[in-house]
Amino acid sequence: MIDYLWIFILGGIAIVSLLVFLTTLARDVFLIKKLRKKKQGLLLNFSLLFITLTSLGLITYLFTLLREQIELLK
Repeated sequence: MIDYLWIFILGGIAIVSLLVFLTTLARDVFLIKKLRKKKQGLLLNFSLLFITLTSLGLITYLFTLLREQIELLK
């Protein structure tokens, strides 16, 4: 189980950043429309989305590498 700890850590990072992205995106879009604020606040939101996609990509890539290594040991 300790071998898969990095999968849980990356998954947790992905889930947290996706939740923060979704909650702040709705608020920022509302404020930009109502108050005619600058769209610079959306940069933080899309950086959180980028972190989520990167973490999910790393989970997939590292999991396939681990599976290939396990198959080589058999």
